[in-house]
Formats: sequence, structure tokens, C-alpha cells
Amino acid sequence: MQQATLSSPPLNQPAPDRQAAGERVAARLKGQVRGRIYTDPLMTYAWSGDASSYRLIPAVVVFINSEDEVRAVMAAARAEKLPITFRAAGTSLSGQAVTDGVLAVLGDGWRKLDIHPGAEQITLGPAIIVANANRALKPFNKKIGPDPASQATCKIGGVVNNNSSGMCCGVAQNTYHTMARLRIVLTDGTMLDSGDEASCAAFRQTHASMLQAILALHREVMADADLVALIRHKYRIKNTVGYSLNALVDYHDPLDILIHLMVGSEGTLGFVSEVTYNTVPEHPFKSTALVPFPDPQSAGRAIIEMANGGVQVTTGVTAAEYIERRALATVEHLAPMAPLLPWLTNNSPAVLIDVTAPDAATLDAEVEKTVALLRRHGATHVDFSTDDVRSHALWDIRKGFFASAGAMRPKGSIMLTEDVAAPIERLADFVTDLRQMLDDHGYEDAVIFGHALAGNLHFQMGDDFSKPGSAEKFDVFSKALSDLVSIQYGGSLKAEHGTGRAIAPFVEAEWGSKAYGLMHRIKALFDPEMLLNPGVLLSADEHVHIKHLKVMPPADELVDLCIECGFCEPACPSHQMTLSPRQRIAVTRERERLRASGEDPALLKRLDEDFQYPGLDTCAACNLCSLRCPVGIETGTMVIGQREQRRGTTARSVAGFAADHRGAVETMMRGGVALADAARVVVPAAAVEAITDTARRLTGDRVPRVSRALRHGPGTPKPVETRQDPKRTGFPVPIAQSGRQSIVYFPSCATRMFGAPKSEHDLLDVPAAMLALLERAGFDVIVPEHLNGQCCGQPFQSKGFPEQAASVGGELKRELSALSDAGRLSVVTDASTCAKHLREFPGDAPVLDSSQFLLSHVLPKLTMTRKLPVVAVHHNCSAQRLAEQPMTEAIAAACADRVAVLSSVTCCGYAGDKGLFFPELNAHATRFVRQDIPDGCTLGVSTVSTCASGLSEHAGVPFVGLASLLEWASRPQA
Repeated sequence: MQQATLSSPPLNQPAPDRQAAGERVAARLKGQVRGRIYTDPLMTYAWSGDASSYRLIPAVVVFINSEDEVRAVMAAARAEKLPITFRAAGTSLSGQAVTDGVLAVLGDGWRKLDIHPGAEQITLGPAIIVANANRALKPFNKKIGPDPASQATCKIGGVVNNNSSGMCCGVAQNTYHTMARLRIVLTDGTMLDSGDEASCAAFRQTHASMLQAILALHREVMADADLVALIRHKYRIKNTVGYSLNALVDYHDPLDILIHLMVGSEGTLGFVSEVTYNTVPEHPFKSTALVPFPDPQSAGRAIIEMANGGVQVTTGVTAAEYIERRALATVEHLAPMAPLLPWLTNNSPAVLIDVTAPDAATLDAEVEKTVALLRRHGATHVDFSTDDVRSHALWDIRKGFFASAGAMRPKGSIMLTEDVAAPIERLADFVTDLRQMLDDHGYEDAVIFGHALAGNLHFQMGDDFSKPGSAEKFDVFSKALSDLVSIQYGGSLKAEHGTGRAIAPFVEAEWGSKAYGLMHRIKALFDPEMLLNPGVLLSADEHVHIKHLKVMPPADELVDLCIECGFCEPACPSHQMTLSPRQRIAVTRERERLRASGEDPALLKRLDEDFQYPGLDTCAACNLCSLRCPVGIETGTMVIGQREQRRGTTARSVAGFAADHRGAVETMMRGGVALADAARVVVPAAAVEAITDTARRLTGDRVPRVSRALRHGPGTPKPVETRQDPKRTGFPVPIAQSGRQSIVYFPSCATRMFGAPKSEHDLLDVPAAMLALLERAGFDVIVPEHLNGQCCGQPFQSKGFPEQAASVGGELKRELSALSDAGRLSVVTDASTCAKHLREFPGDAPVLDSSQFLLSHVLPKLTMTRKLPVVAVHHNCSAQRLAEQPMTEAIAAACADRVAVLSSVTCCGYAGDKGLFFPELNAHATRFVRQDIPDGCTLGVSTVSTCASGLSEHAGVPFVGLASLLEWASRPQA
């Protein structure tokens, strides 16, 4: 049976008819979908890549939020003869989430998360991130079965559609085996909910012929003993090549078969709108070790014994990750690897092992058995530990191999990855043969690692497809890989990444013509028009795996190592509003490619111009993306650099004027907000906001927005009684009291300019609270005498004015150095952004952030006099990058019976003054924050005043400074 195909346009030059069709789809959907729709060159290019090595520019990108919108997109695409690809997180590694047709991206409407009584089941929408589902289940010592390495980013929709597994999942705990219910939308618009009797009964009536055809396929397979044996053999190990033919053997009711065929179908049969999982135990007792072996063969033999004949267990060895020596070399500079280095030779692989148990005694017994097994097979160093911090650090290294090993490739090349599996009893030989084959085909840079208990190995390597002959080399290699894995070892060419475009030409070679014919018949039953994801999973094009390959030319040294994995995206406040870090990098690369080639000046000009708002203006430059990136890429720093490049003479003159007159600027800003505060006394707050919003529209957003949550700050705090230091003319010191320690306190400019919203707790502003706390803890406080206009330089740095930042910051650092006697005295500030900037651009006096200093030097000296029932805590971006979360939570815990950390907010998007000039970024970043505020919570805390303002506007409760809360909780009672 021939598959219908749609021709694809050359990269970066969509065919006019396809462009026009995309515009017509957008026109048809106007008013039918509430999400954004894009057809412009910049945004369609931004969505042209997933985590794979393929790039296709969609004709139109549309965000969908409901089943009705899915139906509307299907109808519009059908009318314009464009294919549809559904996209969740875009972490697909085989090219499943890209298209040159309609790219339907999951919006916020698919975030359902419902834990059933007893937590034996959980119902999830396709936009839920896997790690968030497991976080919700953790209090019940439960988790969902699939546990891919990308679980902090990937979403349930992709997990179901690829039948993803992972480190501990094995074969028995993937979606196919742990799914209790599935809700789907077929191409004809029909919704089927397998957990709803009425829905199933109606479907049996309306789709009787489809079910009858599925039943006929089942009977045909069951009558063929050889085919049944092949199917059972293929699913003894991990296998995501082609459709889930095991459904035709495992089930007899055609409706059950249909539902299970949807799992792993890669968006080619229908749309998954909801899934209910049977949860699996997450035992609370665990011990972890990274164990080196003298050679791959001995490691392979140990894994074969630990694999327990392929039987999945929840007690004992639940994970064993094989990591070859070349892969270890890419991470051996990381601190958790240090204890292992003396035991590694040039050929030493290591195995990362988890032993889990329901109780401590069982864990000890299982660890003892495992240690004996490992030593029996020649392990050179065995050191199991129950230390959670160490375990997480080791697993973070393993989960990051995809990106960290990819970052070792030469600049300009792309990262290629495959995941294969062989019967576990042949693992030791398979490791050796796979390594030899990679070397023989010129991929000596490749590294191998993987979920060895399931016979599953990943490998990845780099190649530059802009060079002649590289695609042909990859084609020859792919065919040799197919022969080695599918024929010689009877394994799986794709164990868990899905078939995608990468393996579509090799499905028949792996399965044989009879099984392959079944797959085409399944596709025809579900999608006779070939509307969904053509070229994925099944393809008549034997070269589809070497078409539309990405090129990644060097564009900026800061980001050239990026492999576009998308791990950064959940941390980004502008993701799905404008661009994510991955997309900013991809578009920057394309702009630089066009600049270098000179091939399309008009397109380059438009991309450069259009990049301003989504690429530069709405980037918070918080660099939280770097914390999610396994190689620490700071996209925000790249953006700051591009802002600097775009600053003209006028902008630099304005920045210079502001730097020279920052005292006046501070007074004006504080006065403007104070005027708005005063206006609210006689004019409703909503009216004040409406006036400023109107002014913003009339001036092209050049006038800052003033919200009801933004209050004027206290300005320079009242000075502590001082005398002049005779050794340093002009510098005050506190009047010394016997035995008291002196400290320098710098109230940040943001804290001076912007105050906290009103609350019911009679709180002091942050500078007054800091002074009260320091006095209460027995410190003599030195405050710079002329504070108005004093600034660390961070606002200038973030806007792309490094010279002004250095000038302004240098002046402050000189004063702090003098006040602290060149660092002899401690210096503390009250805003995490200032502390971080002063740490990155240090002077003579190291500056401590308030949370760090209050926890270590102030809290132990306080007597707590009252507590809140619950307080919400936001960890702003600078606090996260300073790793201050435990400190902030410890202080909050001293002030409240319960601490509720905001889980839906990373960076709040206020980003200095972006909350004033681009308030939509703050609104987008905090759009779910009300869900994080527990009942009875009347107050939240942050360590940056502007963040507190943005959170106060959207959270429904006032957010204040950490010092203000601590002062209230320790205030002596009358």
C-alpha cells in the first residue's frame, strides 16, 4: 500500500502555494481558536525545530486549547490540503514534532492533573510535564511509570504518543502497560473516552465498520503463529519501531486494541486529549552508586545478571545505566565525578545503579546482594550511598548526557542521536559491536550510554551537514546500523525515542513485509486522507531520514554549544508568549547564516527587525535557562549582547545622562509612583491604571505602566546615629557600643524606589525592617551617607550598556570598600539581583544577600514572637542562581507554620523595569500563580521588591520583602 506524501519546500524558502495555504488556514481559524496563530517568517522559523536533527518550517503555527479547537484545526487543514503535526514539549529526538504544514502546539488548556483517591491512579492532560506529575504524586510514594531523562521538560502528550520509557521504566511500566484510560479525538472529529461507558457504547454504534476491520486484523494475526511469535519477541525488549502491533496480540476487544494502537503512534492516528495512569510505587528508601568496571564486557555481564531475566522489579536493582568511558570523559570535570577518577582507565565504563526498597532493612539486604554481585563481576570500586544530594547529582549528570555530550561536538555540527536495544542476554557483545561499528564509520567522537537493564543503549555523535558527503555518510551508517541491530541481534532500532523520520525507511527491514503491511492498513483505517504527520513512522521515501537535516552554523560563542534540546524552556518566563531560549538561539543562527551567505537580504532584514520584540524586548535575561541547560548556556547573556549591538548613539547618550544623573532619576521614579499612589486616594485604582495604559498606547509603550500593586518606596532610610571616622574623612561610622559588631548595609535602589503593597500585618518597609533586625541582633549599622542614586550597575548591564554599568557600579564599589575597610566588615544588601551582580562584578568588599546574612547572623539572635499560619515563597531568578532557596525557605519557616513555595513561577517576568514597560511578560509568567496560593494564605515573600510588586498584582495576596516578614515575626510584643 502506497502512502500519500506531500512534497516539502527547500529549507527557508516555503513554496508560495504552501505559504498561501497557511495564511488561509489562519484565516479559517480566526475566531475559532483562542490561542496565538503565526504565519510570519520569524515565528514559523522559531517553531521549525524540535530536539532532533531535522528542521521543517511550518506554513502556520496555531496554539490549541480544547477538543473543539482540535476539530477546527483538522477541518481547516483538510480544506487547504495541509498536513497536521501536534506538538507538546518538542523534545522529540526522531523528528516527530516538526512539519511544513500545520503545527498545532498544545496551549495551557491541557494542564489537567487529578490524583484519584488513594493515588492509585492519576488523570493527566497532554500538556502536563512529567516531573510535575511525579512531584504531585511524591507525597503518596507513587509515580507514573514512564520516566524519560527529559522528564523535567517533556510532556504527557509526547510520552503517550511515543510510548516513552526511561531509566527505571523498563518494558513493563511504559504507557502501554500502565494506562488505565485514554481520551482521543480521531480525524473525523469523533471523541472516544475509553473510561466512559456511554462514550464507548456510542462509538461501537457509529464506528462499527472501523472496529470490525480492527477485529479482522486481530484474527488474521492470531491465526499466524510465526507472526505472533515475532510480535512477542519484539516486545520482550524496549521497542518503539512502527505501530504497537502487540495490541493485536494482547487484546481481543477491538476497542481495547484501538486504544492501545494509539500509544506510540506518534500523532499519526489521532489526538490524545487525556490519559489516566495506574501509578507505580516510588519506594522512599534508595541507595545509589556509580560503579566502574575494568572493561565493557565485565560491565555487560554484571548487568545481565542484575536484569533478572528481563523481569521488572520495584525492590532491588531498579536502574542500571551503562556509561562508556568516552561518555564519562565529557563529564569528568564535574564535582560528583571526582571520587571515581582514580578508578578509571582508558577503557573503563561505569554503571549508575539504584537499589530501592520499601524499608531500611530491606534496602540494606538488597544493597548487600548487589555489592556481592558487582564484585563477582570485577567492579573496581563500589560505594553505595543513601545521600539524596549525591544521588540527585549523579542522576542529573546522567540525565544531562544528551546535551552535555552533544556540547562536545565541533562548532557548526549538529548532534545525532539514536537509541537501540538488543536482547539482554546478548548485551555484553552488543556493546562491543556497537562501539566498533561507530568507529568503522568515522564516528569516533560518538559516546554510548543507556538503560542497560532493558538492553537499551543510546549513542550520539556530531556531524556537519553543510559539508559535502556528510548526509551520504550518515545514510551508509544508518543502513549498517539497521543490519546490526535488526538483523544480526534481532533488536530494536528505536527502543524509546519513537520511529519518527529517522527510522521510517527501516521499519520494514526490522519487522518484515507482513508486519509492515499491517502497519499501513492500520494507518489507512485511522487516517485515510494521510492528514496526520506524513513522513513520520511510515514513509514511502527511502531517503526521508537524510532530508531536511539541520544546519547549525556558529552564531555566538555564548550559545554555539546549544543542541536545541529544549530543556531550558520550562524555566523561561516568555516561553509560549513570544520566544524561548532555544528559539532565540535558532533564529539567531538563521540570521547569522543568512548574513554570511548573502542569499536573501530581504528575509534577513525582516528577521532582524521582527526579532526586536519577541527576541530582545521580552527576554527577561534572567538566565534561569542556564540552570536547566546541562552545559549552562546563558541565552540571556547573548540577548544582552545583542541589545548592546543595537544601541545607537542616542540611546547611549540617554544611558550616559541617566548614569550621570541617577539621583534625579531615582527621585523622579519614586515621585512618579508616589503621585500615582496619591491619585488612588481620589481616583479609583482601575481608572489610574486605565489612564497609564492609554498613555502607553499613545506613546508606543514608552510610558511605564503603573499598577495598583506598585507602591512608592521609602527612599533613603533614616540614618543611624553616627560620628565621623577620623581615619576616613567624610565616611560615617555608627556610634560604637561595647562589644557590638559593625556591618555595612546597602539598601538597593529598587528597594528605595518601590515599596511593598499594603497588607493587614503592619509591616515595615524593607530598609526600615533591615535596620531594625540588625539592631535587634546586636549590630552597629553603617549606611552609605549619600544613598540617592547609588546603584550597583545591574540595570545598565541588563539593558546592554556595559560601560555605564561599570562606571556606576565602580563608584558604589569604591564607597563600599571604604566603608567596609576593604572588606574587613561584612557588607549586606537587600535585593538578590544586586547581590548577584556585585558578586559577578566584585569589588574589594564581598557583598552578601539578605537571605544569606539574615539566616546565618541574625535569625539565631532573634526571639520569634508570632507566626503566620502559612506564607507563600517566591524564589526570584537571582536567588535561584545564587542557590538561596534553602536559606529563604528556612527564614520563612521561622515566621510561619507552613511554607508554600510557588511551583508555577520560575522568573516572574518583572525583570527590573520590564514589568513597567512590558507588563504582559509579568502577566504571562505568573498566569498560574493563584493556583499556588493555599487556603488561609494572606502573605507572600520575595527578595526583590519589583518581583514582589508583580506577584502581588497577579497572586491575589500581597508579596513583601523577606526582611519585612522576619521583623514582624520577631517584633517585641508590648
